[in-house]
Amino acid sequence: MSGRLGAAGSVIARASAALLLGAMSVAAQDTAPDTVQATAPATAHDEAAYWTVDYLVPPEGEVLEVGGLDFDDEGRLYVSTRRGQVWVVENPDAEDPADAQFSLFADGLHEGLGLHVTSTDTRTGGGPRGGAGGGPGVYVMQRGELSRLEDRDGDGRAEVVTTLVNDWGVSGNYHEFGYGLPPAPEGGFYASLNVGFHDPMWWHGISPAPYRGWVVRLDTRTGKTVPVAPGLRSPNGLGTNGRGELFVTDNQGDWMPVCPVFHIQEGRFYGHPASLDWTDDYLANDAKTSFTVPPDVERAPAALWLPYKWSRSPGNPIFQESQAGQGLGPFAGQMFIGELTNGLLLRADLEKVRGEYQGVVFMQRQQIGSIIRLAFSEQGTLFAGMTNRGWGGLAPNDGVARIRWTGKVPMEMSTVRLSDDGFDVLFTKPLAAGTVVDPSQIALQQYDYDWWWEYGSPERHTTEVAVTSTALSSDRRTLHLTVPELKAAMVARAVLADIVAADGTPLLHDEFAYTVNQLLSGPPTREHVAKEVPPPPARTSGWEDWLRLTWGDAFIAWDSTGWELVEAAVDPDDETTFVIEDGNGALVNAADGSSSDFHGRWDLGSGRYVVEFMLPRGGRSTFWIGGRYGFVLSEGVRGGSIPALGTITASANSGPLPPALDAYRGPGQWHELVVDFEAPSFDAAGRKLTPARLQKVTVNDVLLHAGIDLPGPGLGAPLAGGGRSGQGLSAEAPAGPMVIAGGQGRVALRGLRFRPAQRTTEPTAEERAGWVSLFNGEDLGGWRLSPDGWHGEPDVAARPDGLIDPADPDEPPRLGGWSVEDGVLTGTGERSHLFSPRGDYTDLEFRAKVRINDGGNSGMYFRVTYGEGWPAGYEAQVNSTFQDPVKSGSLYGLDNLGVVLIPPGTWFTQHITCRDVPEGTHITIAINGVRVVDFIDTERRHAAGHVALQQHHEGSVVDYRDLEVRVLR
Repeated sequence: MSGRLGAAGSVIARASAALLLGAMSVAAQDTAPDTVQATAPATAHDEAAYWTVDYLVPPEGEVLEVGGLDFDDEGRLYVSTRRGQVWVVENPDAEDPADAQFSLFADGLHEGLGLHVTSTDTRTGGGPRGGAGGGPGVYVMQRGELSRLEDRDGDGRAEVVTTLVNDWGVSGNYHEFGYGLPPAPEGGFYASLNVGFHDPMWWHGISPAPYRGWVVRLDTRTGKTVPVAPGLRSPNGLGTNGRGELFVTDNQGDWMPVCPVFHIQEGRFYGHPASLDWTDDYLANDAKTSFTVPPDVERAPAALWLPYKWSRSPGNPIFQESQAGQGLGPFAGQMFIGELTNGLLLRADLEKVRGEYQGVVFMQRQQIGSIIRLAFSEQGTLFAGMTNRGWGGLAPNDGVARIRWTGKVPMEMSTVRLSDDGFDVLFTKPLAAGTVVDPSQIALQQYDYDWWWEYGSPERHTTEVAVTSTALSSDRRTLHLTVPELKAAMVARAVLADIVAADGTPLLHDEFAYTVNQLLSGPPTREHVAKEVPPPPARTSGWEDWLRLTWGDAFIAWDSTGWELVEAAVDPDDETTFVIEDGNGALVNAADGSSSDFHGRWDLGSGRYVVEFMLPRGGRSTFWIGGRYGFVLSEGVRGGSIPALGTITASANSGPLPPALDAYRGPGQWHELVVDFEAPSFDAAGRKLTPARLQKVTVNDVLLHAGIDLPGPGLGAPLAGGGRSGQGLSAEAPAGPMVIAGGQGRVALRGLRFRPAQRTTEPTAEERAGWVSLFNGEDLGGWRLSPDGWHGEPDVAARPDGLIDPADPDEPPRLGGWSVEDGVLTGTGERSHLFSPRGDYTDLEFRAKVRINDGGNSGMYFRVTYGEGWPAGYEAQVNSTFQDPVKSGSLYGLDNLGVVLIPPGTWFTQHITCRDVPEGTHITIAINGVRVVDFIDTERRHAAGHVALQQHHEGSVVDYRDLEVRVLR
């Protein structure tokens, strides 16, 4: 930027700009496994025949971001929240959820992410609880303490909050959550402590205070925190089975390839290194763990690795200890796990093999909401507490759901057991008499993961494993699969096709994932499913090569009327409408249909397109790539009267192409459409050589289309032949804007982004001709430092020409805050500028790879005059989150962009062209290959000069590499 704002105020609140319309984690997206397409996956509608879902009605105006659930002896439900409240729900199992009555029990607490209600005083080991008013003992896990709440006067409100334990460490890091609270057999409660996060860009876990990353026991007799086991990252869910054994879920991230379920045993290490800093060995040797080097400490295996497509943020596991006929059906002794991100319920069953738990996981019930906590009532209803705020879950984002079994037995795999030569699959119903299951009906794969410091891991070494034979038991309820090549230290994923019960009921969920830590026979393995591997590639932010099109100023990259930036959610009383509030979470078109299309300003070509959208009931839109190739955004299903979500619009030469699968989640749910697109190609005469092609189209990881050539633009396309609407459909082009229809129905948008296809061939000699490198990658030789840039350098006087001479033995290795390391030119410290040796550039191209830090600011100058202060010349801005509203890609002061195309800490390419034309000085700026500025300066403000780099203020850190210039005349 130019110096109008100066260096003051360089540290500011940047959350709104950084997060605007960008709820999705690209790091998580890029580590997702390849999409697996099942033949006929169950939908929430199918599941509703067996498990209904409804929602309690909270007090008007209250938002229940649930952190804990438990029942007292009278059947009342207690709910603790992230907002520091505890609510009591009378009659929670009422037939009509509106008849459940909420009353506030406590307020003013700090983030109650664990709750336990008991009639026994855990301080003394027994005896009645309560004070003069009686009542249950209510224990809340706050961020900094375990508290007991007491209602001594019996008025239904807690008057006394007693601190029982508060000696674990809290450093102030924003992510130091504390979870709980299953009772411990030794007395007190189990809790788990989240690591802090070192940098929101890298999500490295740190343990700056005891006992971050540990499972601990909170001893209410002594008031002490007793460390139990290290190695956790974000251990959000704790639960015990009928034998009092403790199980903990963790969240994917560094050192956690996907989400695991651990059986916690004292003193064992569960994989995340940061917490080892508080073990006796590390403390005795004053040792510290590394962010990137794996520790030489034996790991305990995970009992389960939850498939990424099912689980990204699991909550507490809970066991159905009731017999068949209660709970959620014939699954006594099995584990249920709530999932926040995908808003669903999983079911798992464990067995011990060679002394360690391992087992199987299945899908159970979808489209519930952002589940974080589960609790069974005495009546067998499973209550699910939901929360979201900043955690990216599926709507509903808060409140309490009830999941009830209808009494109808589904045809399901009740469990899967490991056998000597494969698996035994047990069903809830017998198969029909005479059924023969052919091995070809079972598709089985095995895969493993990387155990490394990168955020998550893709599935690795995915291998098709043959099922060589099958056998059905005499009662036709157990199917034996012979799998001779089954391996230990892998996950086995199987899909069973065309399995039908004797009563004609098809298999509801046809897929299982079994974590095979060990086989039953043969030598035991010391390998893990998550395997130590060589270090990952050089660390990136995950946003490299992307353009974020709605971050910051959400409208600057678009032409539109009738759209507004708000918070939007489907009205629970009328799902055909949105409830609109002030905010910046969604772009929404007008309800009366008067909105224009949301029409991109920039031409985009081959690459990956991402659109996040939400519809009310009856809502609809169309997403157009290049303004020409359309994808229906609707609530329709295959074969219905409304085109299914993801249908490719009809063209002049073909009808509409429906998707392979239904992917619509329902009104009010956010969907992510991802399209990998190849633009058509043309020869010099404009004749089409290759058609537009869809490599892959997914919605929420469900594969809709793959490998499809498009015969031409869709009917009704808003743009063709390079023109705007109404100019016909006679032509295609290699590039065009993204367009989202605004007049077809209501739609909410967020997270619009594009990643250009990456070139796979080397530049030709013609493409390289004329380019000259300005930076040798080793030193600052040849550059000129601005006269006011020598500040702070010992024994160096300001030089009139600013020339830096690397051959001078007295030349300091660091000048004006500029330095070179590993081929990167870095600017830090107070304001300074580096100028090219040559100062007579006129028509030129100037390009570089650039990276700016959070709160940093820089610029690439051209036709600039050497001097101090803010030099006179054209400037291409470099700024992601500094307070100046002019962001990267702008031609400063002449064509300003407020959209945050590139987040901080991310390498991007900025390419400038400047040439005089009859109308003036024509300047273009491209970011990652996409032209975002096309401006003619009719005043011809700057005729000639240097190219230069800016370091704007103390606290700013900018990196440059691959600096090149090409003279155009």
